This record gives sequence, structure tokens and C-alpha cells, in this order.
Amino acid sequence: MHYLNESHILLFLVQVLVLLGFARTLGVLCESLKIPAIAGEILAGVLLGPTLLGRVSPDLQNMLFPNNEAQYIMLETVSWLGVFFLLLSSGFHVNVDQALRSGRSSILIGIVGVLFPIAVGFPVFSTFNTSYWGDAATAVSFPLFLSVAASITAITVVARALGDLGISKTPQASLALSACAINDIFGWLLFTVVMSLVTAHTMSFIDLGGKALLVISFITLSIIVGAKILNFALKRVQATSLPQPAAAQTLIVSVGLLCGAITQWMGIHAILGFFLAGTMAGSAKRVTEDLRNSVSDTLHAIFVPLFFATLGLKIDFLVGLELWPTVIFCAVAILGKFVGAWLGARMGKQSQQTSILLGLIFIPGGAMEIVVATLAIELELIGQAIFVAIVFSALLSSILAGPLIGIQARRLGIGKSTSALHTKDKP
Repeated sequence: MHYLNESHILLFLVQVLVLLGFARTLGVLCESLKIPAIAGEILAGVLLGPTLLGRVSPDLQNMLFPNNEAQYIMLETVSWLGVFFLLLSSGFHVNVDQALRSGRSSILIGIVGVLFPIAVGFPVFSTFNTSYWGDAATAVSFPLFLSVAASITAITVVARALGDLGISKTPQASLALSACAINDIFGWLLFTVVMSLVTAHTMSFIDLGGKALLVISFITLSIIVGAKILNFALKRVQATSLPQPAAAQTLIVSVGLLCGAITQWMGIHAILGFFLAGTMAGSAKRVTEDLRNSVSDTLHAIFVPLFFATLGLKIDFLVGLELWPTVIFCAVAILGKFVGAWLGARMGKQSQQTSILLGLIFIPGGAMEIVVATLAIELELIGQAIFVAIVFSALLSSILAGPLIGIQARRLGIGKSTSALHTKDKP
């Protein structure tokens, strides 16, 4: 039985063409203005969605993106591939071995940088009116999710900013990236716990405990031996006559699909599996920087922009934008991460100026905050106003991070003499 006909396929191709064309064009334009590409990619969806095109020409908007189940599923499937591959490529920046070897300071910065915004955010978000809740939210899951979402740092934005400023090879940058790696692992683990509370409310305490033990075991196994297994598999693949690096790229994506399937089977969302697969590639010695970049560039050229562009098709940002929830979430997310990382750095015996730099480096929420917001609205944990607030915070923090890090780096006297050497040093 065929559910798709020629008209479905034709419209799908037109949708992808228009979304990808707008998203990539606006993304490149934003990058030329020193604004993260993600802002332009989301703007593409806002322009083509109910926020603008739906108001200016509702007939044209409905013709391009009709309320048709088959059409919606096709585009949504491509969008989810964008989410999965975004998490896979984000994990490339997480070198677990290096992070754990970097010492007490990075561990303190990474963990305190997560715990502080959660400790501040939970009581604040508990005061939010229930009108901001999703249908599946509770008095615990709603503020817990928001506080965890406010604690996640986008390591991809951090790595890009440090490279653009020419300070990616400095000791401060190495410490920051190690701390961000720990932050990401710890933050995603906590977010997994939140998702479990939402999706497993009908499970018994024993079943929930068994599920948690299974997930923790898989995460631990992935971190401890995942890179070694991937190294072994790459060695075997590279010893064959298969064309390189295409065969190695296929292997890395396949590991992502496998880990995603495993975590989804466990009852935890597939995004965690893709992120863990990315960390394996980030720690595997046979996965060179050129290989990681080739995979990442391909994914960010096609799938990731489509994911961010489709966000604007689902939400009317003018209706969803509410001032106070947005201001409060931005304050908790930006200031909470800054103070948390600064406090962790001071506890790790870093100087005041270095601690301020590390605090600023932790500010950007970027794509990671948007991903968790997307999952939360899919799970009916948050309403439209909170989703828009998180997206706004993610964009604002990512835009502010670069200039603020640059100012503080100059105060420390780093980046000036090395900037000429690293103008092409972009992760």
C-alpha cells in the first residue's frame, strides 16, 4: 500500500529546496556579521512560517507547508535526522580522556557550572504560573527541566569562538574545553534523568531503578571503552580496499545510528546515543581532526540547517514571545552559568581574571539549549512561551559570548600575539 504519491514527493522536494536555500543563505550572512549561523537558520523558518509568511500571505504559506499528515511526517523525519546528527557532531568536541586528565580545576568548573544554575533556577522556575506548563508537566519536572536546560553550555559555540579569537591553543582555552566537555556529559546525564521522570511516570520504582542502572551502565561503557572499540573498527575498515575517508565517515555515522537505537530501546531518547557516539569519535585516536571536520561539515551543510529552519514552521514567535518568562530564563541561564563556572574556577585555584574568562566562555547555550527545548515541547513538558524564551536565550547568549570572551582575553594579554597564527584554526 502506497501512502505517498507524486505530488507529495514534488512538494517535499520544493520544501527542502526553499528551507535549505533560505537557511544556508541567512546562516552565511549571519556568519559574515560575526553572528552564529544558527540565528540565520532559525530566522529562515520564522520568515517562512506562521510568524511572517503566514501573516503576509497565508494562502502561499499553506500551499508550501500544508496541514497534511504525510507531508508533515516527511519533513519532520528529515528534521529529526538534523537533531541526531547535530548531537553526533557536537560530541566530536568532547575528548573524555583529555577532560579527565586535565585535573581538578576542569572537573570543578564543569560540575559546579552545571549545579549552580540548577540550584538557582529550580526555586525561581517553581514560581512560574501553570499556564506555562505543558500538559505532561508536574510541579517537579517543569522547574527541574528548565533549570537543567539553563545549565547546558554549547561546546561547539565555545570551540568556534576560541578558534576565531586565535586563543584555542592557550592553556586557558584547553582548560575551558575540558571543563565544557565535563559540563556536557554531566548536563546531558541530568537531562536524561528529567526525561525519565516524564516518560516513565507509570513505571514502578523497581522498574525505574533498573532502567536507570541500565542507562548509567551504557554511558559508563561508552565513555570507558567506546573510543577503543571505534579505534579497532576503524583500523579494520581502513585496512580494506574501501575508499577513504568515505568508509570511515560511514562507520562513524553508523556508530551514531547504533548508539541512538540502543538508547531509544532503553526508553531514553536517541539523542543521548548520538551524543555518546560523538564523544567516542572525539576521543578515538584514529579519528583525525580532518575526518571529524569532514563529517561535521557535511552534516552542517544539509541536515542541521533543515532542523533549525523547521522550528520556525511549528511556532508563531510573535504569539509565543512573552517578556517576563524570557527575561527570567535569560538571566538564570546566562548569569547562572557565568557565576557557576567562575565559582568552580575559583575553587580550582584559578586567578580572578582567568575565572572571569572561564565564566564568560560558559555563557553560550546555542544549539544545545534549543535541542532540549525541542524535546521538551515534543514531550509536552513546556508550553510555547517557554520554548520561545529558551530559543531567545540560546541565540542571545551565543551572540554575546564571542565579543565578551574577546574583551576578557585581551585583558589577560592572550590572543594578540597568537591570532595571526590561528586565523584558520576553526573547529
